[in-house]
Amino acid sequence: MSQRRPPRRCVIKQSLRAQVDRDRFFKEADRLIQLGNHAQIPALIAVLASSQELCLVQDYVAGQTLAQTLADSGPWREAQVRSLLLSLLPVLDFIHNHQVIHRDIKPANIILAQSVEAQGLAPDLPIPDQPGLIPSQPGKSGDGGQGTVLPVLVDFGAAKALDKAALEQTGTVIGSAGYAAPEQVLGKAVFASDLYSLGVTCLHLLTQQHPFDLYSALDDRWVWQPYTPYPVSLPFTQILARLTARSLRHRYPTAAAALADLNPGGSLIPARALGRSELPQAWRCRLTLPTPKRVVQSIAVSPNGRAIATGHSDGTVQLWDSQTGQVIYTWGKRLGPLGKGHSDRVTAIGFHPQGHQLFSGGQDGTLKQWDLADYRPLTSRDAIGWPITALQVSEQHLVTAAAGHIYLWQLPDLVPQGDWVRHQGNVTDLALSPDGRRLASTGDDGTLRLWEIPSGQLLHTWLQAKGDHPNASGQEPGLLAVTFHPHSPYLITGNKTGAVTVWSLENLARHYTFSHHQDAVTAVVCWPGGDLLATGSADGQVHLWQLETQRQLALLRHDWAVSALAFDPQRPMLVSGSTDETLRIWQADEYYF
Repeated sequence: MSQRRPPRRCVIKQSLRAQVDRDRFFKEADRLIQLGNHAQIPALIAVLASSQELCLVQDYVAGQTLAQTLADSGPWREAQVRSLLLSLLPVLDFIHNHQVIHRDIKPANIILAQSVEAQGLAPDLPIPDQPGLIPSQPGKSGDGGQGTVLPVLVDFGAAKALDKAALEQTGTVIGSAGYAAPEQVLGKAVFASDLYSLGVTCLHLLTQQHPFDLYSALDDRWVWQPYTPYPVSLPFTQILARLTARSLRHRYPTAAAALADLNPGGSLIPARALGRSELPQAWRCRLTLPTPKRVVQSIAVSPNGRAIATGHSDGTVQLWDSQTGQVIYTWGKRLGPLGKGHSDRVTAIGFHPQGHQLFSGGQDGTLKQWDLADYRPLTSRDAIGWPITALQVSEQHLVTAAAGHIYLWQLPDLVPQGDWVRHQGNVTDLALSPDGRRLASTGDDGTLRLWEIPSGQLLHTWLQAKGDHPNASGQEPGLLAVTFHPHSPYLITGNKTGAVTVWSLENLARHYTFSHHQDAVTAVVCWPGGDLLATGSADGQVHLWQLETQRQLALLRHDWAVSALAFDPQRPMLVSGSTDETLRIWQADEYYF
């Protein structure tokens, strides 16, 4: 006699208004099919439809909701809330990478599951048997009262998938009063809206007070600390403040960014052997070189590290000795028909990989090639027609950007080979991959594009999500700077609102923002010798990061905006230019290989 399979417990979500809700019903089903493979999201078992009714059948999740637990056991301690965030932020990162916003995160939609397999996707949430903490449930854990639970996110009925059409529209106002972010109340939910709702949920857990009772309309701020029966540390308070910031500019833009602050020892980029055991920790300004009445607009360091080339706002190009700071040679500004230099500011500059030639592009639309043996001009291209915004040099090719065009030139004679037009606005920066076979370009239209060299085939386009780091006027930010990681499959960009974002080249849907400047990011560069990133900003600061560990190594300062950055390829030395009319050389005090 065959044995009967044990019944599978499930939840049936039923809609009686089939004609009215059918579209939304099937959209929810599609989302649950995509997301239900995650251990902390209920799986979709079946979809039932008739002319009269529509039903979704999902796995039943045993356990209490956060709302029930709070009512039974009282306010939570910081350690519990921190563990909850460590478990749920990766879930939000997962659904956001699938271009879905939950839009209804609240205590009633988070279940502390007693018997869900984690499968390594998220940490368990410990439940110590102490006064004021969540009591264990006898018979559930099998460990004599010391149980563990796994938070499960339920009810995706309000979720919104961000397709191209959705990005261009104001959506329906969906969410729970008190937990919904301000922009969501206006029908403009973004990924950071879920972070706001999760942050407000944390405040509710710490205080057992409804969000309406924790927000002071008179002071326009959250006032929750007086209602916490247990102490909350200052660092954790600051994390909660960024989660619940009403302004998108001050809120965490992504779950990964919040997780980086919450768990600074963790790595958001998979660890890779980069051939360097340690990176320089202490940096100092070795030389400050004045550039009176002109601003350094572009910087390049020669392949052997012995010379620094700079392009200036007055149209001059200079070559400096990197050790002494002395000027080696100056190519002067062109005055009408006289002179062979640029007639306007020099916006892009670069050395040939062999170090024998220098290339410069200017606001005047000219591209120039200089011989470094005798400093004479070799070739000039004056017919581009638009200001040159960026250039990159490889052994065989030169790539330049002007307006919305990307031009490919054959070396050594600057023979035109391609004109690629895909960006809708100005191309703001270019970066060549270490092998010279791929090119990345950023635009003020908010796009990041990846190209094949020399064919010009467009390999992929990333679009900065609408509402992702909007500027003060509400307009979408453009991308200003880009670089390749020298050893790992990542691109790093900076935008007009100060966000620094890492984009995966292995999982093209994966990206996260891990750092913010107070103003536009004007330059991002990686040191070829290791996992070292420098970002410069209009806020006058240069941040040095080790990407693998998400650790900030140094904070360097100019008096005014940072206009350009370049690393020495041979050693940890960084060169920065600024509108304070200085060129600064920063040197690591010591480093180990």
